[in-house]
Amino acid sequence: MKTTSINSLRWTLRILSAIFIVFFLFMFIGETFFQPESVDSDTMSADAILKVSLGMLSLVGLILAWKWELTGAIIALIAYVVLLIIIDTEPVKFYYLLIYPIIPILFIVVWAVSRKK
Repeated sequence: MKTTSINSLRWTLRILSAIFIVFFLFMFIGETFFQPESVDSDTMSADAILKVSLGMLSLVGLILAWKWELTGAIIALIAYVVLLIIIDTEPVKFYYLLIYPIIPILFIVVWAVSRKK
């Protein structure tokens, strides 16, 4: 691949990951601070805390992938896989979660292609 196409793909992935991060941060803020009145408990369960922590770790991995593509992508993928194991539901039910690993995988591909140069 040419250097310009690698850089174009790299910046496309950075923009996609930024959109993804902003989207999930808005969801996190909305679900955490603006809960409906019908929710009785003010505290999160240990399971919910673990899921949120893994989700945030995955987002941190995407942020790290901007500078260190391989390290950040591996962190994001591992956190994603562990999160899916913990959720333990049918993938069809949460089909939108299957879109997420495309970005870290492509970060790894960009890293591998740029290392060959």
